[in-house]
Amino acid sequence: MTATESETDVSTRAQVARTLFEWSNLCIASLDAKQHIVDTSAEFLRRFGGTQRSRAGQDFNELLHPGTRDKVRRKIQRVIAENRTTFDDSIVGLGPRDSVFSGGMNGFVARGAGSQVDGIVVMVTPDKLGDGGNPAPGVSARHQVLTEIDARILEGVAAGASTVQLASRLHLSRQGVEYRIGSMFRKLNVPNRAALVSRAYAIGALTVGTWPPRIKEDFVRR
Repeated sequence: MTATESETDVSTRAQVARTLFEWSNLCIASLDAKQHIVDTSAEFLRRFGGTQRSRAGQDFNELLHPGTRDKVRRKIQRVIAENRTTFDDSIVGLGPRDSVFSGGMNGFVARGAGSQVDGIVVMVTPDKLGDGGNPAPGVSARHQVLTEIDARILEGVAAGASTVQLASRLHLSRQGVEYRIGSMFRKLNVPNRAALVSRAYAIGALTVGTWPPRIKEDFVRR
């Protein structure tokens, strides 16, 4: 293959990729080897906010909540280091107007000669937890979303503690505990305690693999 033919192939692939992004209704972005954004679909910009110009060159992981940012970055780095192609993970994305949403992420690493990374493609699928099949609005703050006392209550709920136990442990009334739990129901858009715990894990607020359950400090408002 001549240099001219190689340049033509690269140009053709770029045009195909650009067409895919323009016509796709998927939440998709292409990244360079350093996980910086190269291109995005319209749906990606609708979900995360911003414009093509403002997002170009930005670290993709900056669009994720600090509770899940590092694990996603490390996962992609590991896939590249181990010469693998595909990856997936759960994420918590930062949307427009300080909104937060949970979802899944799938992606693949495109490689050229000598296994050199040509680019990374990620597709985000937000959780459909809201009415009418629309993604739930999630919580309203980018970083700290729970008070100290709410964090301790949520840890207790995740551990199976009853309202009476939580009230005694935290020196609150039973009505006070129930009020705070109800407030978290509304804040995290869930109908009951089981869904509250599940949602907390989904957005990365509860640390996975830790007992008793612990809320990550990024989610606690001091």
